[in-house]
Parts: sequence; structure tokens; C-alpha cells
Amino acid sequence: MSRIPIETHTPKDFFSHQALELTFRLLRNNNPGLANAIKNTLSHIHFAPYETIQGLYTGEMHFNSEIYQSLSAHTIGKIVSALTEIGEQALQNHGMPPEHLNQLRRLIEDWAQLTEWVLLHTAQDKTAYH
Repeated sequence: MSRIPIETHTPKDFFSHQALELTFRLLRNNNPGLANAIKNTLSHIHFAPYETIQGLYTGEMHFNSEIYQSLSAHTIGKIVSALTEIGEQALQNHGMPPEHLNQLRRLIEDWAQLTEWVLLHTAQDKTAYH
């Protein structure tokens, strides 16, 4: 679980369960290694308590810190890259309806925000030790 007290969490400290599930489904055929990493993460992380996210989100959420601990920054970067590649292929082939492209774009943005969170928090951890 996160070491940050409940009252200090911001909306940027959480990642959607739905986004993890969708990412798993998108990657399972073309990138089974990354899909398996996400599946393992889903089986090992906890849902953020309702009282923690109340008013911030309507769906089930996970703490970014747990996702980061499970996946690592390197794997999160690979996921962003794989999703971006899926989007590029869909745009080139015109093989995805516009609403699916919009959903993929939002999913990539979610993972990019998680990447920013990781960078911010790992930079803070490094400066705390100096």
C-alpha cells in the first residue's frame, strides 16, 4: 500500500483498473510478455479504499505506487510504446473506428501520466537521499 497519508493523495496518485484491463486486452495478442506483466500486476495490487478516492473518481482505482512497484519504470515505458505503435498502425490502416481511436488516445494519455508520476516520485526519492 501507499505510504502517503490518505488526506494527501491527489487525483494523479491513482490509476484506473479499467485502463489496466483494457491495456491487457489490447496487448495480449501482439505483446504477450507485456500483457502477462499487466495480468500479474492486476493479481498482486490492491484497490484504493473508497474513502481515499471518494469524489475523485467513479470507478475502481489502484495506487500508482503499487503499479510502479509491480511493473517498474522500464516496463511502463514499454507499455506506452506498444500502445503508441498500435495507434500508429490503426491510423495508417484506417482499421479502427474513431471512437476506438479516441479511447486508445485516452489510454495512452493515462499511461503517459503514470510515467510522469513515476519520474516525479523517483526524482523526489533520489533528492531525499542526498
